[in-house]
Amino acid sequence: MPTKKSTSIYRTLLREAFTHTWQRKSLWIFGIFAGFISTGGVFEVALSGLKQATAAGSFLEQLLDQTFVGYAYASQAILLFQQIGPGQIGAFLILCTLFCLFFLVLGIISQAALIHSVRFTQKNFTELRRSVHKHFWDIFLVDAFTKILTILLTALTTLPTLLFLLNGNSFSSTLLFCHLVLFIPAVIVLHILSMLAIVDVVEADHHAFEAIRKALQLFKKQWLTTLEFGFVLFALVCIAGLCLVTLLILLSIPYSFLFTLTFISGSSSLLLGLNLVLLLIILGLIFTVGGALVSFQYSAWCAFYKHAAHRTYGKKAFAKILRLFHAS
Repeated sequence: MPTKKSTSIYRTLLREAFTHTWQRKSLWIFGIFAGFISTGGVFEVALSGLKQATAAGSFLEQLLDQTFVGYAYASQAILLFQQIGPGQIGAFLILCTLFCLFFLVLGIISQAALIHSVRFTQKNFTELRRSVHKHFWDIFLVDAFTKILTILLTALTTLPTLLFLLNGNSFSSTLLFCHLVLFIPAVIVLHILSMLAIVDVVEADHHAFEAIRKALQLFKKQWLTTLEFGFVLFALVCIAGLCLVTLLILLSIPYSFLFTLTFISGSSSLLLGLNLVLLLIILGLIFTVGGALVSFQYSAWCAFYKHAAHRTYGKKAFAKILRLFHAS
């Protein structure tokens, strides 16, 4: 019996995600806050994890620096407050804790809102914000579970790295190579499962562990397609990032001209104003593009989940690489 050819629908899924993201620009603010927890991009997470595993230095300091955003700056601030007094240290730590909790809550709500917006396209910004609170703790458990496993994977891979740096013999180098070969796919699969589980929490209204079980089932059934789709998203994000960098480089041309004129005039207030305007433009571009990219990735994974979990269409293989093999 001849094998049925796979159907590739990546263009359709990506087109739907792009259309939804472009039409709901108000949701890009959710993308900014969701990006603090997870960008939704699988392969860039793996590259970040590889950087954690291979960088030299203190393991504890490296782990904290790569795990908690702003740790290096926070540690410098704590040292500064130690010179001032214990009262300021306590106030600073309380403020940092509240600040982190604030962004954690906003990030989880934003994750749910981005997925919820794909399901209920007619709801506005305020309605989405109010309707996602029931998924808060389930998404929090999925995110926490993913973060704990990522830290464990990083620890298991960093220890052979430190052994290699200390010894440098053939056995430690072989052990390091084997760990890295296993580490990258493990991180990729882990964050694919995390994304699918978060989508399932909102789409199917499942609890955290039930959503994780459903994500495992989907990945087992369409493992090649999920990896392929994650690579496609990674490539699109890289292209968008290069476009942003190019735009920032082009902005430096008129800035250099204006900076020269301002410097010749000798006005410090004009120079300060010029730098402030440039800073606001750069931050605005970064947050706008970042929020749009994160929103696009969540929309794309939602579209992928709906197709993969469909009773009829989900049974068909739709990996592009399968079509290439059938064509040959």
